[in-house]
Amino acid sequence: MLAIASSVGLLSACGIPFNEVVASMPFLVIGIGIDDMFIMIAAWRSTSRSLPVEERMGHAYSEAAVSITITSLTDGLAFCIGAITPLPAVRVFCLFTGVAILFDYIYQITFFGACMVYTGQREASNKHCYTCKTVLPKDEAPSRMYRMWCAGGISRSTKSDEQSEQAITYFFRKYYGPFIIKPVVKVLVVFLFCAYLAMAFYGCTKLETGMETKDIFADDSFAQDYIEERKYFTEFGASLSVIFKEEQSYWNASVQEQCEELSKTFEAHHNIHEAAFTESWLREFTQFLHKTLNTTDVDQKTFITLLRNQFLTIPFIDRFKEDIIFSSDDENATISASRILFKTTGIETTSDDSNFMLDMRKVADNSSISVAVFSPVFVFVEQYVIVLPNTIQNLLIATVCMFFVALVLIPHPVCAFMVTLCIVTIESGVIGFMTLWGVNLDGISMINIILCIGFSVDFSAHITYAFITASGNTGNQRAIEALHILGTPILQGGLSTILAIIILSTSPAYIFRAFFKTMFLVMVFGLMHGLVFLPVLLSFLSPCLPRSKITVEDAEIPPVEHIPSEDSKESKEAEGTCKKELVFIFHNNDVVLLDSIDAKETVL
Repeated sequence: MLAIASSVGLLSACGIPFNEVVASMPFLVIGIGIDDMFIMIAAWRSTSRSLPVEERMGHAYSEAAVSITITSLTDGLAFCIGAITPLPAVRVFCLFTGVAILFDYIYQITFFGACMVYTGQREASNKHCYTCKTVLPKDEAPSRMYRMWCAGGISRSTKSDEQSEQAITYFFRKYYGPFIIKPVVKVLVVFLFCAYLAMAFYGCTKLETGMETKDIFADDSFAQDYIEERKYFTEFGASLSVIFKEEQSYWNASVQEQCEELSKTFEAHHNIHEAAFTESWLREFTQFLHKTLNTTDVDQKTFITLLRNQFLTIPFIDRFKEDIIFSSDDENATISASRILFKTTGIETTSDDSNFMLDMRKVADNSSISVAVFSPVFVFVEQYVIVLPNTIQNLLIATVCMFFVALVLIPHPVCAFMVTLCIVTIESGVIGFMTLWGVNLDGISMINIILCIGFSVDFSAHITYAFITASGNTGNQRAIEALHILGTPILQGGLSTILAIIILSTSPAYIFRAFFKTMFLVMVFGLMHGLVFLPVLLSFLSPCLPRSKITVEDAEIPPVEHIPSEDSKESKEAEGTCKKELVFIFHNNDVVLLDSIDAKETVL
């Protein structure tokens, strides 16, 4: 909430307008912020409670700061790239969201970190989380109910540092991790991944661009009924205005012929009605001159005088006054600009609108006379034409940027490649499945696709970084440890984001429903990649990835519960047979064998 308020306040003070599209920004920023908080809390819970708060914070930041820096940097870059789009609504949304993510990162490592310090000090003092009263540790709880509701902290008598494990974390370590690395399950995961890509690419081939007119209005708007009934009256569409931008010698016969040829070129298009429906003041006036003077080739003064004082005063003909602009009111006036109106027909879909606009602009560009074309629907059609190339451009730029960011922060080419691969596959899935779900590629979905890049990096970077830093010897062991460490925060972050946006699914406005659909797909596919696809793929590539090495100093040696005395029976039986002592040190999933005589260390 602090990041949202800071972003809106700062940009509003800078004079950047707040529009309806930006209204969906808080739901996105809340999801990103909660995800980072879960990562920080998970890193804090993995530290030893017996350590001082300062050391616990240091360990927590060393684990979580890299992950949230990667995600914040990539999310910020994604929105910076989106801010270069020519669509004003998209540009403003990306500015507000990008600044909010920057503030969120700052508050995460400062304000939220300070809150964690206070929580750590309370925990070190054995104070209850709600009442802040000193309580007994669980080892010394007098009753079961006290242990369940009141006990907490560290036992000073037993020196126990037992850190309670969450049920979900235990599930990932004990059941889910070992299950997903089974050979049969791996084959099923690869098959599921291929099927997912096939469906995604199929959906991409069905992609349509443009927002339907009815999607602009709320479902309960009276305009919806009008638009629904209008489909039966597509024989006559919006008028096309052909505007003569410069002064022309309309009294010259050759200019009149050029204008007439241009009008016939427009009328020859299959989406324009025949000449009977064309509103051309020049065509009507030349007919008037032919009937009045038996010629159309007159001088400038006669042309302007008859046009202004006689032709435009005729009832029903005076409607052409709106189509002509005179340079002055005297006899030597010229026509500064004018227009001709054409009736459109047969335009039913957004694709028809886009093709019609491009065809009309092509005719205008090829004309020997300087003209411009405009129709009221072109205001909306404009985005249909540029949204696809701009989306592709932004995706390519963002993907390349994400690759280099991952290469810098996770310095291994295979890891950077896997993160980039996840971006491509998640984006493909979102575009393909949103098309099958009835969402076209428009300005709104373009925004969502841009922000999907950041979320794609979130899921893939977290699990990849955890896999790299895992201490297992095999790919399967490292996959289990990565899921054990970050499976819970990734799941919590994805589900919390879905909960944050699920209220938009019931919105009467298409804009918010489209935002929900694309965000829901991002979260689902991101969770699938982070918790299913990526651990399996990384386990296959484990020989190509660097492995975290364990040393004796890093190992935690459990306390010896019983040491035989020199006079004990066990010691005498062992005397003469034990030539040297072998010490087995268990650390996570590794076993280190220490030869006490030869001082050799072997990882089993």
